[in-house]
Amino acid sequence: MVLKEELNIQITDTAFNGRQAIDRCLAEKFDVVLMDINMPVINGIEATQEIKRLRPDVKVIIVSMNTDYATVNKAIKAGADGYILKSEGAEEIEKALKSVLKNEVYLSKILSDTMTKDGDGRIASREDLLHFSESLITTREQGVLKLVAEGFTNQQIADTLHISVRTVDTHRTNMLTKLKLPNTAALVKFAMENKLV
Repeated sequence: MVLKEELNIQITDTAFNGRQAIDRCLAEKFDVVLMDINMPVINGIEATQEIKRLRPDVKVIIVSMNTDYATVNKAIKAGADGYILKSEGAEEIEKALKSVLKNEVYLSKILSDTMTKDGDGRIASREDLLHFSESLITTREQGVLKLVAEGFTNQQIADTLHISVRTVDTHRTNMLTKLKLPNTAALVKFAMENKLV
């Protein structure tokens, strides 16, 4: 409704799961696909990856409520050209559409305020965003993260790095907060997926 009435954009098709989205992108020519993440059969990130593999010319914008960095990073790695939040209005959708059609990667303003230097939603390149995790986590935190991933306890990490157990716990908590991850298992998974360990 927002696209049709407020932005005067033509909607040519709708898919109800990731498999349908892939099939329709193969059958027809689309300029842009607005993709949800949580869909049946194939989720939006996997569908995005397949669409970009088969039809790299199609722009894909993820539209989600999910704001954690790990999910955003996964979507961009899958080839998404943009990532915006469902809670934002027509103006944000319009900005995202204009940016991706100019071959720019676009992030919702709420996300870009923390993930880009200028906070204007546009990102110089996909590589800049994918390297964000490396600059977000300090060298000391990466050292702690490596040992966490290897299964070390806080005491073992403290002994190995010659720091206090409290400092180890602080580093772990800081990483969870910065990456918006719920627990240590998610932190380890994120580290492995992004080759930080």
